[in-house]
Amino acid sequence: MLRLLTGRGLDAGQDNAGEEAELKVEGSLAGRAYQYGQILPEGPRDAAERHWWVPLLDGTERLGTLRVTTADDDVRAREDMTLLAALVALVLHSKEANSDALARLTRTRPMSVAAEMQWNLMPPRSYADGRVVIAASMEPAYTISGGAYDYATADDVVHLSLFDAMGHDTAAGLTAALAMGACRNSRRQGLELAEISERIEEVLIEQYGHKRYATGVLAELDTRTGMLTWVNRGHHPPVLMRAGPRTVQVMSTKDARR
Repeated sequence: MLRLLTGRGLDAGQDNAGEEAELKVEGSLAGRAYQYGQILPEGPRDAAERHWWVPLLDGTERLGTLRVTTADDDVRAREDMTLLAALVALVLHSKEANSDALARLTRTRPMSVAAEMQWNLMPPRSYADGRVVIAASMEPAYTISGGAYDYATADDVVHLSLFDAMGHDTAAGLTAALAMGACRNSRRQGLELAEISERIEEVLIEQYGHKRYATGVLAELDTRTGMLTWVNRGHHPPVLMRAGPRTVQVMSTKDARR
């Protein structure tokens, strides 16, 4: 669901002046622009004014759509709309971390304390830089607790990690957050994958003894060679998908696979 952002009120959505307060992503023109990241026209082409739905993107992360009205549809108008949308997206993203109004507007139900922690800890759900595309999803989104993902880039290497802490409560979220923090700290000190996993275990034992644990998969992708190296610490093995979702293969316990 897309919700109208007016910038007024505690939820930034008051005083909509007759505009539709909500638009479904599936089945609406605004939703198609949001889904496919394309500028889409609205209404007849020969109208005195043209209306457009322009995707709001922070890099590849989708933030919403912008409705723009123009006097024509030439190439320059599309370029201007793209630049305007980029500026609006930048402003929105810069305010997102410290705006309760935006959080209230975009949520459809109350979020658990653990989920509140996890979503503010994890990176955006999509990333692309010309060499690699990363996408992540967490469900149930409003009640996640011990699950977490992380990724980062350094030169030609992409770091990936998944964590699943025991339990479905706030303590599980704290365990996952500690595991992720230990992973980032070790990674940024130049440790290898196996060493990072051992360091995470040490930190968890130091904090919780042997009362709480987390499973995980740590991986590194060399974008020059396409080699994926990974370490599994008690987690379900990764699944390799080629040529669409019909070709699925559970990856073996080998350290690396092309």
